[in-house]
Amino acid sequence: MRRLLHLFGNDRFSSALILLLVAAVTTGSGVLGRVDNLLYDLGLRLQVRPPPADIVIVGIDEDSLSKLGRWPWSRRLHATLLDRLHADGARVIGLDLVFAEPDTADQPADALLAEAVARAGNVVLPVLLENNRVNGQVLETLPLPQLVEQAAGLGRVHVELDLDGIGRSLFLWEGVGAPVWPHFAQAVLDVAGLLPSSLSRTPPKIAEESPFALVRQAQRRFAFLGPPGHVRTLSYVQVLTGDFAPGTFRDRIVLVGATAAGMGDLLPTPVSGQRQPMPGVEIHANALDAMRSGRLVREVPLAWVLAIGALLALAPLAWLPRTHPLGGLVATSVWFAAVMVVAALLPGLVQIWVPPAGALLAILLAYPVWSWRRLESAGRFLDHELKRLHQQLGSEEGLPLHALPRDPFAARIRQVQAASYRLRQLQEERRETLAFLSHDIRAPIAAALMRLDDVPGAARLHEPLARALTLAEKFLRAARAEALDATRFEELDLVALAHQAVDDAWTVARARSVHLVRRLPDEPVWMQGEFGLLHRALLNLVLNAVQHAPQESAVEVALETTDDWATLAVTDRGPGISPEVQARLFQRFSRGSGAAGGTGLGLYFVRTVAEKHGGSTSVSSEPGAPTCFSLRLPLRSPALAKAAQ
Repeated sequence: MRRLLHLFGNDRFSSALILLLVAAVTTGSGVLGRVDNLLYDLGLRLQVRPPPADIVIVGIDEDSLSKLGRWPWSRRLHATLLDRLHADGARVIGLDLVFAEPDTADQPADALLAEAVARAGNVVLPVLLENNRVNGQVLETLPLPQLVEQAAGLGRVHVELDLDGIGRSLFLWEGVGAPVWPHFAQAVLDVAGLLPSSLSRTPPKIAEESPFALVRQAQRRFAFLGPPGHVRTLSYVQVLTGDFAPGTFRDRIVLVGATAAGMGDLLPTPVSGQRQPMPGVEIHANALDAMRSGRLVREVPLAWVLAIGALLALAPLAWLPRTHPLGGLVATSVWFAAVMVVAALLPGLVQIWVPPAGALLAILLAYPVWSWRRLESAGRFLDHELKRLHQQLGSEEGLPLHALPRDPFAARIRQVQAASYRLRQLQEERRETLAFLSHDIRAPIAAALMRLDDVPGAARLHEPLARALTLAEKFLRAARAEALDATRFEELDLVALAHQAVDDAWTVARARSVHLVRRLPDEPVWMQGEFGLLHRALLNLVLNAVQHAPQESAVEVALETTDDWATLAVTDRGPGISPEVQARLFQRFSRGSGAAGGTGLGLYFVRTVAEKHGGSTSVSSEPGAPTCFSLRLPLRSPALAKAAQ
């Protein structure tokens, strides 16, 4: 139970859980289905393609109605139209007109139309699936029997409307009781001999027929070529009267249907919307081209959509913990836009549709959710630290004990301000203490050492007093290094500094019969820093190397530079240092194995000085091999100032 509570308390885990829940619930419920459809429509509008040259629409437009009279027309006109198209060499004719009842006004016209269909030999007629009343039984409405007998193919004219009333998809097979009818566009392609092998020519088998029920198989979305009017269209009356160039329809796929607004065969589509619906015959032309060119869009199964949405939703947690607030906001916004654009373009590029709304909502909430969890953690941390400060400093030190009830976070800020003020006071007291140590402790010890020679029998006090004075001086140096202010840095020459440190160590090296070797540039190396502390840090490294170097050996002091950095390296041929000792060499009060009598502050002082200057320290050694201590410092003042803050 504790482990579970710890997991829920983890910012990344709790944020991931919230985002996964948002993505899964939104995707599974479909509550943002309209957003998915809007993105799908946007992608189609951004990928308009030129219309194919071999698809021609013969439209029953307003001009045809005005010249030929009110609809319905005599079927003799349709027979004449079919003869015109057949004579001009049309490859297939999709006659998207319903002839379900006999022409009572001109009964011989039905026979004439059937004869024209037979002469053409490539006419596809429509099948309607319609309800005779609201929520009533679905009925199949076929053309007249004599037309069915002569037709080259039959296809269902239907486009599925989504909840927003826009047609984006179709079923390849559909029927009452069993899916026996192909889509009208599919039947046209089959008669033309252009049906891709990926589309079946035979109805799919189902486990059990459902009489009186509408059975559908293989729903597909399809990509539109462009807005209404994009496909080449000729007027019905123009073709009927022969007002077209010979060969206009040769080897073309010809679709005949209503395009006039008054005919009622108009539907809103992703590329048109409610303002400019697309004629049904042009929708069939778009579906036909999508089938032929393999641009039918498959919807990814829900399980895969949930998995992909989860990955997309969790992606911001890869960078939010590692970036600053502004950087995290920018990165998350870019990720949101990228997912949205890719999801919109995916159907047109690879014919796959992954509804992204659930993932997009989770991505949109990722930054505020993460910020909320981090604020909760920050609040808990502040409470814990303020409680600890109360225990350490006490309410008598000026810290408020109670938070303001109306704004707890503001109360925490006030408490932090009070604690910060108190800590500054303590820092000032610490400086005063250091001054006291410097003047009132170190000075008397130094004076006592000077007078020991005049006091009989006091020689044995010399060593402990000298050690006390050394400890006080090293402690003061470390304290000054910790309090170093980068704003007081001055320009200095590292080469001159290194020469002076070597000169100051010469006497000690000579006493131990150790040679000091300088490998320093001839030209100055300039940087911003505090000369005294840097000089002392390098001198500490040199004296430390002299102390551990064998007699008659050499200690090398080298300075190497790059464009932005300088490295001061001190190398000796001493016994070497084990990795276990190296790990704690630069810590306060830590001493090496051969540093008997040391204070453990020398290398800590070196590290502190390096870090205050924006640099670092390192050691390279192993038992029985030379030891090299390095002091790496920045040469450029902007980087130095930033690192020292």
